[in-house]
Amino acid sequence: MNSISMHTRRTALLAAAMLAASQANAAAIDVAAVTTDIAAQAAPVAAIGAAVLLLYVGIKAFKWVRKALS
Repeated sequence: MNSISMHTRRTALLAAAMLAASQANAAAIDVAAVTTDIAAQAAPVAAIGAAVLLLYVGIKAFKWVRKALS
């Protein structure tokens, strides 16, 4: 009977420790700075993407015109 009581007590202590640990980790993470930085990078990334696309289309158009003239 004593071992059952000891096991119950250990289980209760473990459950209480897990509950305390989960509540300590429940604090919200502040991600405002990260999302602001990502949003600030949208314009430069779009400009680079547009430049690459323009270069690709320019090369294809040049090859198309050159092929049509020959």
